[in-house]
Amino acid sequence: MFDGLLILRLALAFAVGCLWVTVITVVAEKKGSVIGGVLGGLPSTSAFSFFFIGINQSTSTAVAATTVFPLAFGVTCAFLFFYAFFARKGFGSGIFYSLLIWFGASALIVASGLSSFEASLAAGVAVSVLTYYCFSKMLKLQTLRGEEKLYRVRDIVFRGVGSGSLVLLAVLLSQISGPVLGGIAAAFPAVFTSTLIILNRSKGTEFSRAVTKPLVLSGILTIFPFCVAVRFLFPLFGVLVGTLASYALVAPLAVLSYYILHK
Repeated sequence: MFDGLLILRLALAFAVGCLWVTVITVVAEKKGSVIGGVLGGLPSTSAFSFFFIGINQSTSTAVAATTVFPLAFGVTCAFLFFYAFFARKGFGSGIFYSLLIWFGASALIVASGLSSFEASLAAGVAVSVLTYYCFSKMLKLQTLRGEEKLYRVRDIVFRGVGSGSLVLLAVLLSQISGPVLGGIAAAFPAVFTSTLIILNRSKGTEFSRAVTKPLVLSGILTIFPFCVAVRFLFPLFGVLVGTLASYALVAPLAVLSYYILHK
């Protein structure tokens, strides 16, 4: 299973994860919580996972992994809400309880035997919209501005290695499991968790809480359509072109999410 080509592709996933989260966190620190959240909510772990499942296994396996993904991503949106909720008592509480809830809810999805993409999509969108509503009604999060700062080499290395390792873990799990667990692994909040840890370390807990609502809205508007696009475009155009085309389709929606949050 772990041949040279697979290891090379996993190394690529690690490198892309390093770069992705490092750029997101630097932009958030410099430009503020809104634009950082919008960029962080773009398809990342899901895109890497579907891409490498398609490359390492088959297009049909990648498509099958999209079946449970929408509901699993709805749980990931809830993860962000529970982080912001529990982090009022401290960062450690926020991360611990939100991840505990994520793993518990994901286990229920696996146990349910869900096999309908339409049901998964409807449930996932419903959970995500409810989560965003709870953000608006239950949590009064501030929109925080960024500021210029100098970065030490060790800070960048820490961000890259830590975030890349989480993305690598999510991609690896998606490779060695079946379509159901692959879809769950694709929804694992690797990038979200890395982003929250880094921003808490550099800007404080309140700043990390401030990016959660933009992350959810950006994810709702981009990741669900991305999943649908992958499901239909992978069989038509293959993995590489299908991934690029799916991203091209959701890019304007990221701009829309920024406009909504900015206004």
